[in-house]
Amino acid sequence: MELSHDSRSVTRSFQLVAKRVFDIITAATVLIVISPLFLLVSLAIKLDSRGPVFSDQIKYCYNDQKIKILQFRCTFGSPLGRFLFQSGLDRLPMLINVLRGEMSIVGPCSYIAPPSQLLSKPPSDALRRSILKPGLFGWAQVHVSQDRDTQPEMRRQIEDDLFYVANWSLLLDAKIILMTLLSKAPYTLK
Repeated sequence: MELSHDSRSVTRSFQLVAKRVFDIITAATVLIVISPLFLLVSLAIKLDSRGPVFSDQIKYCYNDQKIKILQFRCTFGSPLGRFLFQSGLDRLPMLINVLRGEMSIVGPCSYIAPPSQLLSKPPSDALRRSILKPGLFGWAQVHVSQDRDTQPEMRRQIEDDLFYVANWSLLLDAKIILMTLLSKAPYTLK
């Protein structure tokens, strides 16, 4: 039995609400659990160098929309800065972006430049209008190589993001989380 368009819209709306509730509960819980680490990293940054603890980085979603991502400030000239970057701990403040509703636990990647500049043809209007937010984890992240800054690899990431947006469901999100957790060298929070 095939669902009507209205039934699919109601189902999709319910799934989006469930996704947002999951994001809030997960981000809040993780932030509470890691709050001692969060404070320790903040203090270490203040003791290591002058300047703010956090930095805002402008990134682009797969649909070229801008987002300001919160990160711990890394001074690459210091051992602490290199450690934070290499370990991915500099990305922990992104959980605040999730709580604010600017990001999701699972979603498409965010990019340094507008992804449309890397694609040979623009994505369909349906994909460009999607309301899915960039994620800490994503379909592209469980498939991408560590050499993610090459043009072909970035194009592949974008194609993976477009696949995710076109096929998104709570079940796919659960699969991505499971794949990330089971990965021997998970590409997380990057």
